[in-house]
Amino acid sequence: MKSSKMMVIVTTTLAVFGIGHVRALIAHGQFGCAMAAAQSWDDGSSEADDAAAEPDKKAPPPNIAGEWSGELEDSIFGDYAIALEINQKGNKLSGNWSSAFDLAATTINGSINGNGDLKLKMKAGPKGCRLVAVGQLVTETEIMMTYKVVSCKGIKKDHGFFDISPII
Repeated sequence: MKSSKMMVIVTTTLAVFGIGHVRALIAHGQFGCAMAAAQSWDDGSSEADDAAAEPDKKAPPPNIAGEWSGELEDSIFGDYAIALEINQKGNKLSGNWSSAFDLAATTINGSINGNGDLKLKMKAGPKGCRLVAVGQLVTETEIMMTYKVVSCKGIKKDHGFFDISPII
């Protein structure tokens, strides 16, 4: 009896916390979660090396204006195509997004910094759904973001990620 309860707990824990990480590992060759590595007090680097490794906080943001498309994986609705039309003025972003899920009235507003870190607020559909996405310009031709639904009538705890590239 105790072993069956323990098996249920272990299986549930793996299902809840492990599946997304395994998918990210398979799809992108890396885990989608933050990982920490232990370091010794003296790692052999100099202060000059540390300063060179720090991002330039005053660097201008990369230009990502244009049309982007790719795949989105949603925790409730599954996988489908997504497209974004991004307008950029300095570090401010705006535009529209659409998906195969076909939500009407889809808009985005957000920002990008000099390191390529992105933050988006996304609105969608007649239910007035709002999503918050954070991510990174990985290369000039790839943006990876995770999102969560912060308000949407009838939908709770929805989240996912998308990986997009410029439409050429």
